[in-house]
Amino acid sequence: MSIARGRLPQRRLGAAFASARRDAVRRALLTAGPLSSLLYVVFTDGFAASRWDGYRRMEQMVSELFAVGSPGRDVLLPFTWFYTVLFTAFGVGVWISASGHRPLRIGGALLTAYGLFNIVGALYPLTLGDDTSIPMHIVATNITLALMVAAMCFVAAGFHGRMRVYSITSLVVSALMGMVAFMAAPGPNLVLGVGERISIGAFLLWVAVLAVALWNGSTARTATGCLMRTGIRTGCRERAGRRPSRPSLGANTAGTEMATRPACCIPGRLETRLRDS
Repeated sequence: MSIARGRLPQRRLGAAFASARRDAVRRALLTAGPLSSLLYVVFTDGFAASRWDGYRRMEQMVSELFAVGSPGRDVLLPFTWFYTVLFTAFGVGVWISASGHRPLRIGGALLTAYGLFNIVGALYPLTLGDDTSIPMHIVATNITLALMVAAMCFVAAGFHGRMRVYSITSLVVSALMGMVAFMAAPGPNLVLGVGERISIGAFLLWVAVLAVALWNGSTARTATGCLMRTGIRTGCRERAGRRPSRPSLGANTAGTEMATRPACCIPGRLETRLRDS
């Protein structure tokens, strides 16, 4: 008995260290999201645009900076690979943060696919002065946009309150301004340049806000004993009008604890509720 009791604290300590390591990895992966958004702006409208004499940021498309024949392509080509690694890591971080919550986990998987698909998009760039490159570039761009929209929808479904409203608002702004920019193409004109940058900026900012929302989303127990995650819908609700009763001295506290827990917190039922939510 004494040996068994001595092993129990060691196992708990080992589990605590393992949990801390997993949380550190999760946060490191989430950090890659805001970093990718920041570097995207710096490398496109910063480095690449500055290498192109006569490029008008407010009137020309960002895609032109990635095009074959663009003076900034030699800067953006290696950056595309680096951005892919960062964003894919962010998608994995969102997937880990979901902790079994289905809509958010699907959103994380879609964000990971979005990050990986940037490589495919780079294989079909625009070519300045060559209209034959436009159709395949449009196909690749539409697939990327479909992954982005689907990811934002599932992430919005995984939250409630302000984060859900913000996700829906960002999705609407990004999609609407993207359509406005598409109708104003090929440009150059003010509607095209500003509209596309608002569309891209809304998504880049949403990525940073999502990382912040999930930063402290580690599993924590509430006062009722329910497993909850900050801002994430889990479907774990205490039954209305029923309060846990305090066990009397000498009573079977284990049985009383199970009886007074909400139904969603009884072992085996929480996982079922999470899967069904």
